[in-house]
Amino acid sequence: MAHESRLEGLSGPEATDAEDEFRQLGATNIRRIPEGGGKFTVLATFPGSPFATPDAQEVQSPTPASHSEPPTTISRATAFSKIASEYRQCFDACEPDLARLQLIAAQVQRIRFGEGRYRALGQQLGIPWYFIGIIHSLECGCNFTLHLHNGDSLAGRTVRVPVGRPLAGVPPFTWEASAEDALNMKGYVGLEDWSVASMLYRWESYNGMGYRTRGLPTPYLWSFSNIYEKGLFVADHEFDQDAVSKQCGAAILLKVMQEAA
Repeated sequence: MAHESRLEGLSGPEATDAEDEFRQLGATNIRRIPEGGGKFTVLATFPGSPFATPDAQEVQSPTPASHSEPPTTISRATAFSKIASEYRQCFDACEPDLARLQLIAAQVQRIRFGEGRYRALGQQLGIPWYFIGIIHSLECGCNFTLHLHNGDSLAGRTVRVPVGRPLAGVPPFTWEASAEDALNMKGYVGLEDWSVASMLYRWESYNGMGYRTRGLPTPYLWSFSNIYEKGLFVADHEFDQDAVSKQCGAAILLKVMQEAA
């Protein structure tokens, strides 16, 4: 069954970036539709769900990790069908950095503190609460006065990419309204597969595939683990091969939360 992704309210440059990203992810029939006011909607069709997994049980309830050896290389492919098994292998093999256990525990505690709000929004949108909570941790440090899109202040629309979100409403925005806009914009609402591999793919896509296309593990997933050592985008399009991420990655947060459940 084909799956269609839709991104709305994009500027011209953002629409071009979205088209390029969809193309890298294996989409077909990519269309740009003018909305007026210099904004565009970009639609793309994927041949089969880009987040599909053959394991039905895994879709319904993510399977706990089992021991595995990490892959020797990171694939540069960006189509989910080509890297799903790599995500699972890395997740099973990843171990937290023992020197950072207190930092990891503190971040998990902050996510747990906001669980009620994450659950309420997740139930409304059909998205696991911990998926939302981990994005909020990475983008905003679990601060409910910031946009889930990118950590900008809810006092106004976003000023960094994606610029001008949410499109509807008048600032200041509630965290829930902004978060719903971010998750809708990324096409996550209404998806059914929330397997570990699918969540890891969505988190990496949320941040961008710049590390993967260099053959590197992204710190957005693997920081504070044995999978990631160094390499960091210190600014937009500015990569430092020796810089090291100072925030815990999504995979380690998920794994610690899973093991504590």
